[in-house]
Amino acid sequence: MSYVYLLNQPSSELLLESNDVGIIVKDNGDILEVKFLREHNEHIINKSEIAFFNIFETGDDFDFKVCDRCFKLLSTSQDFENNRIKKGGKITKRPSCRKCRVQKNGVSVSTADRAFWNKSKPVEYSSFTCPICDKTTIAGISKVVLDHCHKTGNVRGWVCESCNTGIGRFDDDPNIVYKAIEWLLKD
Repeated sequence: MSYVYLLNQPSSELLLESNDVGIIVKDNGDILEVKFLREHNEHIINKSEIAFFNIFETGDDFDFKVCDRCFKLLSTSQDFENNRIKKGGKITKRPSCRKCRVQKNGVSVSTADRAFWNKSKPVEYSSFTCPICDKTTIAGISKVVLDHCHKTGNVRGWVCESCNTGIGRFDDDPNIVYKAIEWLLKD
């Protein structure tokens, strides 16, 4: 597979943007048929409007990385925040660029709401049962977090960290959860 990125905003009516990443579907010399990942559409592009890159030379260990949300080839050091420190002290970057993280992070819980909900936070070393997975844990040994809607900032309540992470990975989108349910029922 040959990966390319768009050099500049095309002058045409296409909904493409600079640095959009695509895969070449058909090579007709100077004219290429490219499937752009952000749009999930194929476009006819002049070869002079794109640049080729090696997908295996992108990511945390390289100068450039592809955002997992907007599918743009961006500077690893400038466009991606640090995520965590792995074994051996290696710092990894978030998979989404700074711009996409703002959208994913959404609206925070207000200070007043956080203060209100902190009054009902499970006491450390007390028994806590997650209202989603029904797993009983010990608060403080297992992490209990305040879940909220990233679109509105409204608090939903206290859940275990695993369920909160799952909701976040599903982008707070019930449609994705329904697809996951259908997938699980395929047995």
